[in-house]
Amino acid sequence: MSGTAFPSKVTQVDLGTDASPARFPTGYEVMLPATKSGALSVANNSGGETWIYVYNDSGSEIAANMVVMRKAATSTYNVLLATASISPQRIVGISQHAIANGSYGFILKRGLGTVTADATVNADVGMIVDGSTAGNVTHAAAVTDVGIGCTLAGRSGSGTLTAFVDCSG
Repeated sequence: MSGTAFPSKVTQVDLGTDASPARFPTGYEVMLPATKSGALSVANNSGGETWIYVYNDSGSEIAANMVVMRKAATSTYNVLLATASISPQRIVGISQHAIANGSYGFILKRGLGTVTADATVNADVGMIVDGSTAGNVTHAAAVTDVGIGCTLAGRSGSGTLTAFVDCSG
């Protein structure tokens, strides 16, 4: 998928300036196919990935591995760090690299990725937006919780972990 229409890596950030303009309309989605060779930064045998192009309209940088939501009262893909306990329908995806304020970039909507938690998270359970720390995830307390993916690896204490991300965009 390399070439002039799509960067070879979804980690590209466009500054929204004349020198570095937005390369795609916000909401533009790219599917990176499953691979057995690690091509296009997709992990071997882990399924495909869906990435969505967004504009960081938060007032500050969005760090890597954070839950990102659609900005209120917008019909575009202007995003900011997800607030604690926000409805999962507002979640666009998980940042996999930093996106500076006022810049455009891709975030992971669906596929294998890295997420941030502020406390212990159990492995192999539903994943939801954390109720106390913006941009973080936790494991679902009940199977009735509406999730944004599934934890694959657990962890003790705060930090990052591997998860299957499945956001509505």
